[in-house]
Amino acid sequence: MTDDANAWRVERACAAAYPPRVVERVGDWQVARSGGGSRRSNAASAVHARASLDAGTLGAIAARYDHDGQPTIVRVTDLIPSVSAALDDAGFSAPEGHTRTLLRRLEPGDMPDTPVIVATTPDAKWFAARRRFGGHVEDPAAVAARLSIPAAYARCDDKGMATAIGCVAIYDRIAVLEAIATDPVARRRGFARAVVEALLDWAAAQGARYAALQVEEANVGARALYAGMGFATDLYGYHYRRRAASLDRAPGLESLPS
Repeated sequence: MTDDANAWRVERACAAAYPPRVVERVGDWQVARSGGGSRRSNAASAVHARASLDAGTLGAIAARYDHDGQPTIVRVTDLIPSVSAALDDAGFSAPEGHTRTLLRRLEPGDMPDTPVIVATTPDAKWFAARRRFGGHVEDPAAVAARLSIPAAYARCDDKGMATAIGCVAIYDRIAVLEAIATDPVARRRGFARAVVEALLDWAAAQGARYAALQVEEANVGARALYAGMGFATDLYGYHYRRRAASLDRAPGLESLPS
């Protein structure tokens, strides 16, 4: 599962696993807006390998973000590197948030030794831990309410407190891991690994055949964890380009009617 067609399968699965508040098609792009949280749910992403990005399309994308009072952010993947020239010409900022998309085959395995609570509906303790570990993420309850594909939520507890959490969502038989996080004081004790193992075991039982995740290049600890868990296929990377504030009314980027 390493050709471009399958890479786009994973791209679509990752998009389905983290739905934005609003998504709108503009040309070959999906314009996602959530009003806060991650860049991924507040950026424009290409929908296929033939996506083009001319000044008119870029202006229409910017208009959507202007309408909602959000910065214009474009997500550029290795699958469509040619659009970078258009962003350079328009004066967008340098790339930020370099991230890799990793993949592995999925087979039923042993449950982790560490007890893990897995449920198809997140509880109050899971939500509280997500807010505590996630920093400036969007309200996790709102994200969970938008999810329309099979999903499970897991957590490890230690002395009555959640020490690690995560979730998985299945689309096109691809299990996408999201929100894997550990309490800083409980790291290097195997809690994150146990959560991932439990989620993958659940996903395999539901019929998923592959597992995928997206992790920032700079997160050395997480990348080492996933490499040790069999995520050996590096499918593609992506980064973000942001429109400079000084370009808010630049030629070709003026706000267009919604």
